Amino acid sequence: MAQSEDSKFFSCPKCGNIGTIFHLKAEGNNIIVKHKCPKHGDKSFKIPLMQKDRFIPYFRNGIFRCYQCGQEAKVESTKASGPWMLVKCLCPTHGNKIPLQKIWSTIYTDISKKEVLAPQPVQPQPTPSNEKKFCPNCGTPTKGTEEYCDTCGSEIK
Repeated sequence: MAQSEDSKFFSCPKCGNIGTIFHLKAEGNNIIVKHKCPKHGDKSFKIPLMQKDRFIPYFRNGIFRCYQCGQEAKVESTKASGPWMLVKCLCPTHGNKIPLQKIWSTIYTDISKKEVLAPQPVQPQPTPSNEKKFCPNCGTPTKGTEEYCDTCGSEIK
């Protein structure tokens, strides 16, 4: 299956909107996905377990959504219950009225790992202008513009 064909699984066949995955379960050689469009209701489909890694971004995108409006939601809490991870999300519009989602624990772990492994750009932190600078050798306060300490003569970097 091509990338565009993969995304069709996770969008509503009637309106094309991305819905919410409310049930994700590994069963035999398949992953059972139950999906809900806010406008057109539920649908269920299977994905071969061997292709799980290919679908992780779609799982992540579908799990962290509001049932009522389909917009992105943030995880409010998670709770392990047997083989399940019960996920409670918080919608910016509807608050925490979103029902619990039942996600197979091993798949949820994979989603979490992939999220952590994604490189995050590092933003350089500006040095506040009123921050005091000190000589690394003797600790004498400096103005921050000197190359050498006036007290001990050490180089200041």
